[in-house]
Order: sequence, then structure tokens, then C-alpha cells
Amino acid sequence: MAGINQKIKAVDYNAIQQDISAILGSGSGQYGYGQPVLSSQVDLSNVVTVNEYAALRYDIINAYKHLFNGNPANVDEQTLGKSIRYSVSDEPIDWWANVVTSIDNNRRSLAVSGQRQTINHGTVQESWPGVYGAEWTDALYTTVTVSFTTSENARHFFNAGGSIDFTSSRSGGSSTNQNTSWTSLLSTAGSRQFGGNNPGTGVNPNDGTNYFRLSNVRQTWSSVTASSPYALNSWIIDARTFDSPGVTDNSAGISRTMEFYVQWIDDHVAQGGPTETGTPVRPGGFGPDAVDGTMSLTVITTEPTGVLEPPGSGNFTVESPTVTIGSITPTP
Repeated sequence: MAGINQKIKAVDYNAIQQDISAILGSGSGQYGYGQPVLSSQVDLSNVVTVNEYAALRYDIINAYKHLFNGNPANVDEQTLGKSIRYSVSDEPIDWWANVVTSIDNNRRSLAVSGQRQTINHGTVQESWPGVYGAEWTDALYTTVTVSFTTSENARHFFNAGGSIDFTSSRSGGSSTNQNTSWTSLLSTAGSRQFGGNNPGTGVNPNDGTNYFRLSNVRQTWSSVTASSPYALNSWIIDARTFDSPGVTDNSAGISRTMEFYVQWIDDHVAQGGPTETGTPVRPGGFGPDAVDGTMSLTVITTEPTGVLEPPGSGNFTVESPTVTIGSITPTP
């Protein structure tokens, strides 16, 4: 424990500054929001000045507010009057070190409110009867490409809690149990979110279940199935890196472009029995196996935002990606 009123040591300051800079600044891998960092390392031969401590304090507050939509508890007690000297219990250094540990443990999260915005990148839809016939009975698909100008911008987006969000719906058409099942399946699925820590966590295994786990091979990260007797029907989303040259292992966050392969697979087979319209077919099942009406897909990004401190420092900003959504078509 340092002595009360002893000046804060540069080595203690530098340890905290290094940790918060890796999170708030450019960082590497699963570290780095890409935001301005006001503080910097202090020469070990110097003492920590009030201005240097104030800069570090703002950096910590900006990272904390991004995660929790507010300042750390009792932050006002860590006043500039105490900023360059230890008080009881090694405050403020130990106090700030604990705050930075909390930030580190939650660094890939995003505040539920106040520090986020949603950007709607569009909706595609296809209707039956239409150009593809009166109904569909097998599978539909589309591809969605999400691209950032650099891999650094992509990494910062996902490290800061950004996500790519998919919602789908079916509406209109005939009043059949099969249609009702698809409507219910997609409604229950809600928004399927793909991020840097969602739905999987960490960088391993290389199974495509978050940005850092991607490879250049399509892998399923979201699969939702209907309830019986339509349990063979499913809405599936695969993901892969889509860079040139290819990124086979994205654990370091070096991909700037992703492709999502979205499928609506109808593997329910009519087994016979009366159809929903009353027309008898062969005994023992749930026919018919056909879907009409309108199928749609909407892609939204959830993106970090917020105002940085001190006043006049600008906003917490990440790049919003370019999103291209293909047409919904029957699977060849």
C-alpha cells in the first residue's frame, strides 16, 4: 500500500493507461474500439500531473459509459484534488484499476440504451403467386454481403458491440396450417444477431458463430425450426468471410467483408389425410406441403454511438458497413 498523500507513481498510472488505451483505442484482435485516446504513457522519471490524470479519467469514463450508459459509481469522489496523491486504501489508483477491470470483462458489450443506434439497410421480399409460380414447396435462399472499407473498421465495429441483425416474416396467402407454421416460426425467431461476441464467444473454435470465428467456408450460426408436425421446416443463416484473397481464419479480425447465406428450408412432406382445404389425399398425414403469400427479409445494423467526454470531444463513432441484400429466389 502506498503512503497516504504520497504522489501517484508513474508506473501505476502507466499500467492503467495501457489497459484502457488497448480497449478504447485501436488495440488489436478482440481489443480496440477505434476511439480517440486522450491519455498517454508517463515517463517513469516524472510524477503524474493533474492534467495527465484528468486525461486518463476521461478515457476510462468514455469506455465505461459505452458499456453501461453512465459514469462509474462514486466517480465524483475521485476528484482532481486527490488525483495525484494516494488516499486511504490506495485510492484513486486502486479504485480506477477496479473500474478498468470491469470494463475489460465486459468490453465487447454495448449499453442497452443511450449508446446505440439502429440503421435499416433494407428489406427484400417475394410473393406467391408470382414470377416463381403459385407457391413454393422446397427451399428459398438469398445472400447478404456486409462490407467495411478496412478490416480495422470491421474489427472496431464488432469489438464495440456492433451487430448485423436479420428478421424475416411471411404474410398473406392462403389460410393453411403450413402457412401458419411458417408465419409462427419466423415471428418466434425474432431478430437473429451476429456480432463479435454473439452468438458464440471468443475466437475458437473456427465455427462461424461470431465475427472472430469466421472462415472462408460457409458455416451455420443461426438455425430455427418449426414445431411439430412441421419440425422439418427451418430458417437457417450461414456465414463466411468474403475477402479477396480469402481469409481462412479470422481469429485476429482481419476480414472486412462477410457473406451471409440465408435459407428458408421446407422439408415437411405431405403424408396424406385431408388437406387444410378439405380435399382428401392419401391417409395418415398433414398435407399439403406448399407455401404462398409474401416472404421477406430485413437487415439492420446495431451500432455504437454516444457523446465523448470532455465536452467538445465529439461522438463515439464506428463505420456503418455497406450491406447488399440479394433477391429471395427458390433454391436451384
